[in-house]
Amino acid sequence: MTRGRPSTGSFLRASLLASNVIEGSRALRTLHETLTGAAIATVLVCLGPGGASSAAPDEPTTQQQRAIVGAFASAIVHDDHAGIAEHATDDIAWTIPGSSVVSGRATGIGDITRLADTFAQYGLHISPQGFAFGRDTVAVTLHDTGEHNGKRLDQDVVNVLTIRGDKICEVTAHLTDIDSFDAYFS
Repeated sequence: MTRGRPSTGSFLRASLLASNVIEGSRALRTLHETLTGAAIATVLVCLGPGGASSAAPDEPTTQQQRAIVGAFASAIVHDDHAGIAEHATDDIAWTIPGSSVVSGRATGIGDITRLADTFAQYGLHISPQGFAFGRDTVAVTLHDTGEHNGKRLDQDVVNVLTIRGDKICEVTAHLTDIDSFDAYFS
């Protein structure tokens, strides 16, 4: 397999496969529509004939990836600092678009635990809706809701989590409505 920019044919095949994976999920459809180039192929899993994963045999299985992401997500949702430290790499980075108090790039366990504190302080409720698996990434469709200081949040989010070893090393958030997210976390 050659590295670098995929051919037009391989991109179209990956995009078509990604379209099949995301059908039925509004948030993932929104992500698919906004991503261009080879990024879509790295975010979402590509399935081969018969639904078999194209991941190499030494890559974590879908169940392992789901368990790793689930343990980290549970620690975030429950504002569990020890759990966050246990399930994230020391150099974890979480990027959130916008200009709110949680927007930007949080780096390291300390920043991520403070981010979880802020989510809890603002009463953020995170409901997982679905998963799409890549080689070392998992795209998680979420529905975020909350009410804080008379402001309401109700939107779909896609977080792409990167796994290194058996820990989360990066989270990239994709929001369907950055303005309402910023207003909620102001």
